[in-house]
Amino acid sequence: MGAGPEPVRRRPDASVLVWARLLALVVVVVAIIDEMRPGWSGAHLAVLLLLVAQVASWLTWSLVTSCGMRTHVLVLAVMAASGGAMAPFAPAADVCVGMAALGAGAACEVPFAFGLAALGPAAMAVAVSVTTKSMGPVIGAGTAALGGLLLGVGRHDYKQRADQEATIAVARERAELEHVRAGVLDEKNRLAREIHDVLAHTLGALSVQLEALSALHETDPGNAEKLGEGLRRTKALANEGLAEARRAVQTLREDVAPLEDQLEILCARSGAALQLSGPPRPLSAQVTVALYRVAQESLTNAAKHAPGAAVRVRLEFDSDSVELRVENGPGPTGPGPLSTTGAGYGIDGIEERVRLLGGEVVAGSGQDGGWVVEARLAE
Repeated sequence: MGAGPEPVRRRPDASVLVWARLLALVVVVVAIIDEMRPGWSGAHLAVLLLLVAQVASWLTWSLVTSCGMRTHVLVLAVMAASGGAMAPFAPAADVCVGMAALGAGAACEVPFAFGLAALGPAAMAVAVSVTTKSMGPVIGAGTAALGGLLLGVGRHDYKQRADQEATIAVARERAELEHVRAGVLDEKNRLAREIHDVLAHTLGALSVQLEALSALHETDPGNAEKLGEGLRRTKALANEGLAEARRAVQTLREDVAPLEDQLEILCARSGAALQLSGPPRPLSAQVTVALYRVAQESLTNAAKHAPGAAVRVRLEFDSDSVELRVENGPGPTGPGPLSTTGAGYGIDGIEERVRLLGGEVVAGSGQDGGWVVEARLAE
């Protein structure tokens, strides 16, 4: 049909527009009556009927907000046609033609609005030919229709731009909300990784120590000195776990110590040998945490799968990157009793952590039958 969108629902200032339309209707009706007083015969009766149709359509256009597009178009068509037909008798009816054209331009697409606006001059031309009046007033009706159409099209374009801007604003707000939600999810994943790494390392070390105490109690229950030493070691591990939790909190706040200092403490606690290569330099908190977790997870796995094996940790600073290598030989007695514990997500977790920072992780068997984990990050 070529009609435009559904009429826009009334906005908070719509009451002003409604009152303006009703006031204009009163002025036009008074002017028409003054120019051609309606009556009950001949042209006066025709003007009366056309005026009733005009008032009814104008009131519907002004007051009814929930009608569909078909009804809206019909109302505007009646306004245009009745206004044009009255114009030969009362030139003030040209205003009705112009208002109908304005409403058509505001509610419909341009081609269809042009057709509705043309109904007024066309109806006037028919009325002039029937009443044998001069064709001069047709020019006035055409001018009113054209002026109203231009104003209506401008209003239609303004409403479309406003709707587009509102749509863009809603889309932008949704994008911002999605960005915030993605940030929250990233932070949740970050917290989950920190909790996993802290608990896995601390509880793994405690499990190894408790396993050793259990074995000592079974083989030599009367050796109070060794049992006491084992209990002191277990207590020390628990304290270290609490300290590790505090360090994790500091890490989340991006208040971290230099990586080489943290690795020195970690290796001393695990009995691993630490080697530094290249001049140390400050690293970002994210890189520091990622490489520290790689070392922590690797040492935990070495204690579980190759207890008693020699473990070497190498931290190398290059000009534009930093690399961490953790290597352990095979355990003297094979895998430990805790080798089957855990969910098996440790390597996946450190790979995810490093790759999120644009680095890479390689894990596999070493030349001597042990295990090697290498992580490299640009920094």
